[in-house]
Amino acid sequence: MSNKILFIETNTTGTGSEAMKIAKEKGYEVHFWTSDFDQYKTMEDNHPQKLADESLVIDTYDVDKMKEFIKKNHLNYSGILAFDDYHLIPAAVLAEHLHLPGHQIPSLEKVRNKRKMRDHIRKNKFKQISQPKYSVVSSMEDIEKMSLKYPCVIKPVDDSGSNGVTICKSEEQLRNSLRKEMKREINERGYQLEKEWLIEELIVGKEFSAEMIFSNSKWNLISITEKETYGSHSVECGHVTGSLNIPVNNLQDKLANLLHLFELDFGSAHIEFFIDENDVYLVEINPRLAGDCIPELVEISTGVNMIEHVVNQSIAIDIGIQNKKRKYASIQFALPLTSGKYVAVKEKRRIKNMAGFIRMSINKLPYHSTNIRSSYNRLGYIITKGDSKEEAQKKAKEAINLLEWSVVNG
Repeated sequence: MSNKILFIETNTTGTGSEAMKIAKEKGYEVHFWTSDFDQYKTMEDNHPQKLADESLVIDTYDVDKMKEFIKKNHLNYSGILAFDDYHLIPAAVLAEHLHLPGHQIPSLEKVRNKRKMRDHIRKNKFKQISQPKYSVVSSMEDIEKMSLKYPCVIKPVDDSGSNGVTICKSEEQLRNSLRKEMKREINERGYQLEKEWLIEELIVGKEFSAEMIFSNSKWNLISITEKETYGSHSVECGHVTGSLNIPVNNLQDKLANLLHLFELDFGSAHIEFFIDENDVYLVEINPRLAGDCIPELVEISTGVNMIEHVVNQSIAIDIGIQNKKRKYASIQFALPLTSGKYVAVKEKRRIKNMAGFIRMSINKLPYHSTNIRSSYNRLGYIITKGDSKEEAQKKAKEAINLLEWSVVNG
């Protein structure tokens, strides 16, 4: 039996890197495949190339090429993992090819495309969780056929990290946003985007996500995360997780039934939703662990290491769920609110001595900023903990506000 686990790319906030460490602690060799190491140039901490026992530059969107490399080099793996949206399907195809645990590919195809996800829910008349009204456009002419009112939200059907998401208050804003989007061919991860966009009614309410693990043949709700976003592009700038008081009955059952509707039965799920007057509106289903260090927040607040569960499942191990702690954890992101070149930051030592401080990560500088359009434009983050939601959030916000940035050419 092989003692190697293959990682097809990773995310840039470190979840995949933590999974690599866990795999190595379990005695496995970590093999890391990437199309381009430049994707990870902002990762000062936990760079995947430093963690991997072996690395390979290969087109990670070309499944046939990866299959051929495996065959030619007689490679065997105990498990295959991906931690970003764009490589979930390639990883699942390779896992199926090598008869390893993994997602069902048709299920991934339905949830990875937001239009297919919404259409599948509507077709099956699933009523336990609501959907916003929506239209699909692929050209300027399609806007004229819409019946949605403003404000609305435009989003690509297959991108992630708030990329291409804009709140539009008028038809003029929608047309300008679509015009910009139509020029985007490939995103920051080298992914070829589909030329299709969802236009959804704007739901006003608090935004949350559910962090779930498939264990003992069922979906388990581990924690709820409350989100904070910034600007017209809804860039996530803060999270807090723990035993949050959600005014929804039987939420775990409703979310589990939603996942079963798509025949998802492996790994983890990160389901984003709004709550408006006690009604739950689905934003999207992500058949993976959350990004933005949310799995780390979950472990601090519940004691459940979701990353280890996912690594275990990739090698056909299920150790069950034991939720022990009842704490709260928060993350706050540093945003480049001033345009210019960010060259240095101060006050890090003072922050590290604050009560409740867990850790801090600052992206590689210098960084030139002109606007905040997606999560790729953030400068770093600070994680804190507390005995209440409010305490954890307050500490994270206080700490992030202490950072003093040196900006030139602003």
